[in-house]
Amino acid sequence: MNRKRITLALVVALVHLSPQAARAEDWPERHVNPKPLPDDLLLPMPCGGAMAFRPVPVPADGLLGDRRLTLGGADDRFAFAEGSRQAHLAGSFGGGEGSRLFYLGKYEVTSDQYRALTEPDCPKPSNLGRLPKTALAWSEAVEFAVRYTEWLHAHAPEALPSEDGAKPFLRLPTEAEWEYAARGGATVGEAEFLAERFPMPEGIQNYVWFGSPGSSDFKLQPAGLLKPNPAGLHDMLGNAAEFVLDPYSLAKGSRLHGQAGGVTVKGGDYLTPEDAIRSAHREEMNPFDETGRRRVDSVGFRLLLSAPVLSSPARLEAIRSESAALPRGPALAPGERLDDPLAEIDALIAAAEEGAFRERLQGLKSVVQANIITRNEQRDRAVRNLLRFGAILGKRIDDVLRIVEGRRAAAAALQKSGAAAETIAAVERQIATDEAALAETLGAYRDTVAEVAQDYPAAVVDRQLPVLRDELKARHLAQLVPFADRFRNHLSDFQKTGGLDEEGLLKSFR
Repeated sequence: MNRKRITLALVVALVHLSPQAARAEDWPERHVNPKPLPDDLLLPMPCGGAMAFRPVPVPADGLLGDRRLTLGGADDRFAFAEGSRQAHLAGSFGGGEGSRLFYLGKYEVTSDQYRALTEPDCPKPSNLGRLPKTALAWSEAVEFAVRYTEWLHAHAPEALPSEDGAKPFLRLPTEAEWEYAARGGATVGEAEFLAERFPMPEGIQNYVWFGSPGSSDFKLQPAGLLKPNPAGLHDMLGNAAEFVLDPYSLAKGSRLHGQAGGVTVKGGDYLTPEDAIRSAHREEMNPFDETGRRRVDSVGFRLLLSAPVLSSPARLEAIRSESAALPRGPALAPGERLDDPLAEIDALIAAAEEGAFRERLQGLKSVVQANIITRNEQRDRAVRNLLRFGAILGKRIDDVLRIVEGRRAAAAALQKSGAAAETIAAVERQIATDEAALAETLGAYRDTVAEVAQDYPAAVVDRQLPVLRDELKARHLAQLVPFADRFRNHLSDFQKTGGLDEEGLLKSFR
């Protein structure tokens, strides 16, 4: 009997010391996801806790498709740190045809969430525990991601999204991932993405805790109290500044300088003045000081759910196949010429005997290949923009047709009822104005179809259409998707017949 009591006491002690094994009552929603959205991903945590993540779409075609971003800002005062520069981004998870995505923490990691994985006793959820976890070292944030990943793999693997059968893992976001999400990602237009801050229609004070008595009052605030950015993410700017994965580098012209330094911190914090709040905000933090690992009261973090790139042998073969299809020239017979500049360079390399000359040609080929890939990316963006414009014109045609038909029905009803001639004439004048606008829009639509059909191969259009669908859905413009598909059908009709009959075109909208 004594042995049984000792064994039970040991079990109780082990559970008490291991939050991974403990189970408390589920935390209230306000401590986990105070502003829920339908597509949130909730991952469980020890002690009855959970962490909310948002899917961040990155529309692109294929496994090697990625999205070119312009990061940084145009303010000359911060050019050394935040100069405008190019980056490329793709998501870790498949998000349907024409898209990939990653999952980013919806809120900054809170004090209670941090304690649930790092302390022997389960924390009791509290308002104080809703504050973002700050005053920790960058390496401790990384270690927290490791601990949480190991706990999920051991206790809740079924809660994790799958990517080609590979186990996903948690980490800090890269700077490109963080800034893309902070600006709104695919949910905003290009002009809004490049703006100093994401759209804040109800005023900055409703979206950002900044350094002011009327905002943060120079104190850290509980996570998730204010409105989210267009991607559904809270406190990306202000409140706690956030660690990212990349080391800090200066900005040099249109790229980052080659010297890697300390830790990169993004977003500003509760001490940052209102006029300094911006998506490009980045600072260097030395990860060590005279006491050891450095910790700052205003710096916290959020996590990103990621997956391996080469997740399976089948994925590796698919990537190899896509890579082989990238611009590069085939071997040529002696004296043979091709229009492909890469093929011509390959022929010169094959014929060259001197090693130094071959190396120069290889370097030239790399430059030309990079330029061709950049040109193709520009072409793809142009195709998506033209498809979007066609969809907008198509929606306009549909709207005006409905208006014209409604007014015609009203005019007929007025005539039947014996209304005054002046009233009927006013309606008919409005019908004439609407019909003129319809004819003008139809002309622009037909011109756009003709230009796209003649300038871009069908294969290019078909690769970009799914990407556009995903962009439109991300920007809450799903009503344009059927019109984009209809525009593609009209492209096919034009390519088959060499023209579009106006009457047939109108019928397709009715």
